[in-house]
Amino acid sequence: MTIEQLVPLTNGLSLTACNQTLVLDRTRITRLPDRSIEMAFRIAGTDLAPRLRLSALRLAASSLEEIITIVRHVAASALGCR
Repeated sequence: MTIEQLVPLTNGLSLTACNQTLVLDRTRITRLPDRSIEMAFRIAGTDLAPRLRLSALRLAASSLEEIITIVRHVAASALGCR
């Protein structure tokens, strides 16, 4: 997976957490000096903006489904759901 594929992937991504359907919005990807990336996104309808850091190796080795799973887990954790 590449950085360019991440933003369209997560903008508009929906997830179910805490018995609610939520939508992720305004994803921002920042390249860090160590070649890792930081992904920040808003959860629509909330004031939450979780961040996620992925190493370059993890990003390159991950499939689309794996990244979606990670993003959904981070968003649900930000809401206090499991």
